[in-house]
Amino acid sequence: MLDILIKQANIFGEVEQLDIGICHAKVSLKESDIKVNAKEIIDGKDKLVIPGFVDSHTHLEKALLDDHVSNHSGTLQEAIENFKVYFKTVDEENFYERAKKALEKAIVGGTTTLRSHISVSKELKFKAIAPLLELKKDMADYITLEVVAFATPFPDVLDKENLSRLEKALEKGATVLGGCPTLAPNHKEFIDTFFELAIANNCPLDFHVDESDEPNIQALEYLAEKTIKEGYEGKVTAGHCCSLSAVDDDTAMRVILKVKEAGITIVTLPSANLYLMGRNDCQPIRRGITRVRELLDNQVNVAYSSDNLRDPFRPFGNFDMLEEALLMAQVAQMGREIDFENILKMGTYNAAKGMGLVDYGLEVGNTANLVLLDASSAKDAIISQANKSHIIKNGKIVAKNRKTSHLIYNN
Repeated sequence: MLDILIKQANIFGEVEQLDIGICHAKVSLKESDIKVNAKEIIDGKDKLVIPGFVDSHTHLEKALLDDHVSNHSGTLQEAIENFKVYFKTVDEENFYERAKKALEKAIVGGTTTLRSHISVSKELKFKAIAPLLELKKDMADYITLEVVAFATPFPDVLDKENLSRLEKALEKGATVLGGCPTLAPNHKEFIDTFFELAIANNCPLDFHVDESDEPNIQALEYLAEKTIKEGYEGKVTAGHCCSLSAVDDDTAMRVILKVKEAGITIVTLPSANLYLMGRNDCQPIRRGITRVRELLDNQVNVAYSSDNLRDPFRPFGNFDMLEEALLMAQVAQMGREIDFENILKMGTYNAAKGMGLVDYGLEVGNTANLVLLDASSAKDAIISQANKSHIIKNGKIVAKNRKTSHLIYNN
C-alpha cells in the first residue's frame, strides 16, 4: 500500500508522463502505470511535478519588519545601520513569531528546504539564533531549516570574542559559517580566519561577496584561490557577486574560471539586488545582479534565492521561489525554452547541490519532497505563475493551494 500515488503527471526532466508512488517518505516507484493501491491518489493530469524548491539564501531574523525599520535612502548601508538600532529593542519571542510567519509563506509557496543567515553580532549575541534553532525543530515536519551563523559586518569582526561567539553558535546547532568579507577591513584576513574556523568545525562556508556596484572582485577571486588551496571544493557558497558585472569581460572570465575550478556555488539574488544596487547611478541604472549567463555557460553551479522578505533591504516578496524565478528570467534576459528549464533547476537541483543535500530529487529512493504545479512545462509554470496544488514534505502533503478564475460574459 502506497501513501500517495500521483497518476500520469508531467515529471520535470522526463519526456513522457509517469506515475509516482510515495511510501515511507520516499519516492518508491516511478513507472508508466503503477497498479498498486494507495491511501491517497492525486490526478496528475495537466500538472508538472518538480522537487521541492530550495531557498538557499535568506534572512529570517529580519523578515517582515518593513513597517518597523525604515530605509529612506534605500541603500544597503542604511538598512544595516537601522537594524543595529532596532535589534536592541526586541526579544526572542519576536524573532520566533516573525520567522514562523515567514516560513509558513515559504511552505505554501512550495519551498521544502531553506537556508537562513542569522546574525550573531555583538548587539544580538544569541537573541536571534536561539529562537530560530528552536523553530527549526518545531517546523521540521513541514520544512528543513538550515541555520548559518552569520558574522554581521563591523570593524572588529575578527576579535576573539566574536569568533568565540560564532563557534558557540555552531555548538548550539548552526551548521554553516557565514559573513561579508567584502565589508571587512581586510578581506583576505577575514576569509583566512573563517576557513580556519570552518575546517576546525568541519562545516561549510556561505559568504556574502562583492555586493557592490564597484568594479572590484578581489574578494571573490581570493575566495576561489583559498578554496582550492584548502581543498574545500564543493563546500563554499558565494552570494550576490554583483561586482562581477561591473568589471571588464576579460577580468570577469578569469575569475569565473577560478570559481568553476573551486567548485563554488554562486547564489544570485535578483529581486534584492535589482532593488539595492545602482543607487548611485543616474541613467542608465544597472540591474545589479551577477553574470548569470556567463557563469552557467561555464558550468558554474548557480542558484537563485529570495534573500530578504519585506524588510528595509527589500520591502517586497512572498518567499515564493516561482515568483523569484519569473523575475530571474526577466532581469537576466533568459527567455528561451532552455532558459526556463535552467532557471527551474537553479531553484531546485542547483540550490540543493550547493547546500550538499542528499537524497534530493525525483528518482526512486529519494526523499519525497515534491511540488505539483498546475502547468505543463517549466516555461508555463514560471510565466503563468502556476498554482502549487500540492506540497509534499517527507512523503506527506503539508500544504494545498487552489487558484480559480471565472470569466463571465454578458450574453
